Amino acid sequence: MNLTLRQLRAFAAVAEAGSFTAAARQLHLTQSALSVLVRELEREMGVQLLDRHTRAVELSEAGREFLPSVHRLLAELSTAVASVTDLRDKKKGLLRLAAPQLMACTFIPRAVSAYRQRHPEVEVRVTDTLPEQLLAGMRAGDVEVAVGQDMAVDDAVLRRPLLRDRHWLICPADHPLARRRTVRWRELGPWTFIAPTRDFRQRIAPEVDADVRALLNGPQTQEVSYMTTALGMVANGLGLTVCPTYSAPLVRAWGLAMVRLAEPDFHREVCVYTPARRSLSPAAASFVDMLLANPTLA
Repeated sequence: MNLTLRQLRAFAAVAEAGSFTAAARQLHLTQSALSVLVRELEREMGVQLLDRHTRAVELSEAGREFLPSVHRLLAELSTAVASVTDLRDKKKGLLRLAAPQLMACTFIPRAVSAYRQRHPEVEVRVTDTLPEQLLAGMRAGDVEVAVGQDMAVDDAVLRRPLLRDRHWLICPADHPLARRRTVRWRELGPWTFIAPTRDFRQRIAPEVDADVRALLNGPQTQEVSYMTTALGMVANGLGLTVCPTYSAPLVRAWGLAMVRLAEPDFHREVCVYTPARRSLSPAAASFVDMLLANPTLA
């Protein structure tokens, strides 16, 4: 049996109007086209649904039995279409987003706030994670979008550059280096250096010369997993660290100074990651479009 939506709507309209003429006007069809649709439906079902009289149309016994089911089907379809339309128009939906802990408390809240101003009905859930675990939630299907530092990906993940961010020296506001406009890496030797992530020294190694590598790998260097740990240690006089520009609100909250580091300037790419083999939800797609069009929102 091959019933069509047009046939069901035609039958319901005639049953409710009690007239082919009125139903045709309601559906913006000619009366002959409407009659054809009802006859096709009756032929497919093998039963007469309407009794035609000279001045009126009435439901047959089979039609009275069938009409409530048609009404339910059309109502459920209307609800389903409205639900998908709301998703398309971002009047509802869920954005599942992952970011490393530092970005999750500085960069991401500003971006989410800007997005919520545009789409207040969309629910946003942020997962903060270790940098090395950034893509784990995406691969497991728990998040749709990840924002974080540049990293190697396979063909299951689409990586798009978002912005290129400089790293700055972080020191106490009363530190001798805090009054400087620029500090060179090799000048950090007299102080304990706190590497802000476990992979920091590995990442910066290709950018610096042998003397700076030796300094960063020296006995005074300490390594932590979280930038917040490094900032707390710096605030208490336990060493110096570095961080990207977008962490400035957190640095200011600790009362610390940011000084430009040079020779070399060290930048890290911030990227947006999405699944390469799955289409994004409308909420996720619009969030990615917003970020790529306006990276300074974050």
